Amino acid sequence: MNEPKSIHCTFTLRQGVCPILFLNNQPLPTAQCVRYLGVNIDRRLSWSAHIKNKTRILNNRFRQLRPLLTSKNIKLPTKLLLYKLLLRPIWSYGLQLWGSAKVSNTNRIQRFQSKVLRVISKAPFYVSNNTLRSDFNLPTVTELAKLHYKRFNKKLTHHSNPLIAQLSSATIPGNPHKRLKRQWCRDLLI
Repeated sequence: MNEPKSIHCTFTLRQGVCPILFLNNQPLPTAQCVRYLGVNIDRRLSWSAHIKNKTRILNNRFRQLRPLLTSKNIKLPTKLLLYKLLLRPIWSYGLQLWGSAKVSNTNRIQRFQSKVLRVISKAPFYVSNNTLRSDFNLPTVTELAKLHYKRFNKKLTHHSNPLIAQLSSATIPGNPHKRLKRQWCRDLLI
């Protein structure tokens, strides 16, 4: 393991400071948020840091694509295809994990999607976001999260490794009680 590249993050709801960990007699720096495989994982697993980062990236990409999405020479189906190919993959990456985040966090991505659909269609203010989504036949963030997690869970059931196949169960072994009304990824199966 590489000591300079290693970071220690304790996932807990407790307030205190965790003890320092050592790797090859070198203290590991602690962090409140860790980036792993393109996903920002914060200490409390609230996914707020990841979603803030994604909305910042999405807004930057949207500013770059705005001339194309507002152009009169490009037809509406092509604009929608640009959204599906260039913007949606940015926020849908890792949706199986962060799709169970609090509604206040997932609403940030939902607001972005509504803003883009409104710009693409040049819809007036009195057209609701639900109408835009249904006209374009696009799912909400939570609907897409459920779809992605169900597909992921179905792949787990047929996995050759028995430990990974056990992850597909609808309940956690021992059935621990939930704290703070947290939503777990398994709740997306319901």
